[in-house]
Amino acid sequence: MRKFANMAFVPFLLLASAGGGKADDAGDRQTFHDFLAQAKNLPGTDKEKSSAFYKTSEVYWHAHWLDYSTHPENYTDVMALYREGQAAYQRPYVSPDPERYRKDIELFKEFDAKNALPKNPALFVGSSTIMKWKTAEAFPGFSVINRGFGGSVIGDVQYFYKDVIGKYHPSAVLFYCDNDVVGGQSGDEAFEKAMKVYHQVRADFPKVPFVFLSMKHAPNSAFANPAEPSAIDRFNDLAKAETKKDSGFKYFDMDAPVLNANGKVQPDLFLDGEHFNDKGYALINPMVQKLLISLHVPHSN
Repeated sequence: MRKFANMAFVPFLLLASAGGGKADDAGDRQTFHDFLAQAKNLPGTDKEKSSAFYKTSEVYWHAHWLDYSTHPENYTDVMALYREGQAAYQRPYVSPDPERYRKDIELFKEFDAKNALPKNPALFVGSSTIMKWKTAEAFPGFSVINRGFGGSVIGDVQYFYKDVIGKYHPSAVLFYCDNDVVGGQSGDEAFEKAMKVYHQVRADFPKVPFVFLSMKHAPNSAFANPAEPSAIDRFNDLAKAETKKDSGFKYFDMDAPVLNANGKVQPDLFLDGEHFNDKGYALINPMVQKLLISLHVPHSN
């Protein structure tokens, strides 16, 4: 096991696997504990040190999210130090350059040019939760197109609007994007951006229903900024409120199908603590299929 480097450096990468390297959980935890203890005593304004703190922390939690989800009591001291580090190393939201996804958009164009596209599809649009959703397999017989790309933020969808929404003639638009809130924006700021996408859809397709797929509460939320859970709730609550004012704006609760009897997130439904695995999507798909039927999405069933 390598040790975390001095804070003046390039952060170290844990040798534990992304699945959780249980044989060395205690060793990893002590090493991370020592790193955090050192980090909290250093100035938090230096960008390099801040970057090192978050990169190292993200690597650690990515490797141990599942063990934390099932045994949080083993991480009490580490989590307390981590929260102190988050407070010391503030990370303001930075709008990324949409052009980083230009290759993804060009691949969509190439596919469209070579294939006969389904007529009046339900258009699934947004970030990696959409991208990883095997929508063609999940909804056989339905006219669907998936235009999810990478870790996109809402501004990316707006920037590439013509290529991922505007060029099609959808029967419905199902929209999911959580990275603005994950990146540090408030629920209000993120929802305002989502509404800009919605208004573009409404202007181009006045009668096409727009479905806001709620932001899920994933296990990795435990390692986010402490304000994130309330920002998620605010983001979703604003969407719920919009449904009462606008019949063309629909709301679908992504959490409801995957919570256990106690209303808790089930870690075994997630691939990496952030994205659903096949088992998680399998619980969501039947409810979304009913939604597609209610929205009169073309299908051969």
